[in-house]
Amino acid sequence: MKKFSIIILSVTLVLGVLSTTAIVNAAKAGYEALNYVELTDCVVDGAWTTSDEWTDASSYQLDGDLNVVFRLKYLSAYPDYVYEYYLIEFIDDTTNDAEDYIQICYEAAADVGGTIPGGSTPQTDCKRWDYVGHDVSGFAYYVGDGSAWVASQGYDWEVDINIVDSFGTSPESDTPHLIVEVMIEHLTYSIGTPQWIRIAAYDASNDAAGVQSWPESSVDVPDDWGLSTAVQGSIPEGLTAGVMVVLSSASVVVGSRYLRKRSKNQKL
Repeated sequence: MKKFSIIILSVTLVLGVLSTTAIVNAAKAGYEALNYVELTDCVVDGAWTTSDEWTDASSYQLDGDLNVVFRLKYLSAYPDYVYEYYLIEFIDDTTNDAEDYIQICYEAAADVGGTIPGGSTPQTDCKRWDYVGHDVSGFAYYVGDGSAWVASQGYDWEVDINIVDSFGTSPESDTPHLIVEVMIEHLTYSIGTPQWIRIAAYDASNDAAGVQSWPESSVDVPDDWGLSTAVQGSIPEGLTAGVMVVLSSASVVVGSRYLRKRSKNQKL
């Protein structure tokens, strides 16, 4: 009973923080990813470096037939850096194909508490990172110009963006499968809060499934992307799937500057 009370208290505190902030303008209804402060350091090597590396992050399933899940968490020492980390696992992909890819899209306020214009075309505050194949040669960065995506060289590989993949086991599956880890340094790209995101994946060994994404949406329509909510704290101990549903129903954003201060050096 005591443990259950602690869990409920943690949930209440998180919801209390969320309820004190402004409601975000439209994103796709029913899609909210809770973005917690990391407890375990993330090593971007395309693997679960330790058994608990990603247990401090919430997990979400991509829409569609592909068995792909992603996790997200962040580390911040504002105004020096805000590192956002993603883990994307292709649970059923055991083949190394040159056409495999992931894609991450953002539309975000430039600063905390700002507004997101949204729209049915890529806006000037939209960013997109593509990673095709299994090394940097397949990487590309795009920004919106108000009507379309435009290729950009405005990035520093392994400094403000890094993507590494490998085939290995994880708590999701004992069978070696494709695992991708991503780091994006938000301040470099003027990414504040709130944030709308779209995570997409394509498994060339299952071409019939096509491109899957969270949420199911077009890469060109930010109005249909999901909300990423930055939580000022780590994931509550003992958080259950049922509690996650309760938390995700709060369609609001935490108006913070990621106050975590610690030292730490369809196809394309």
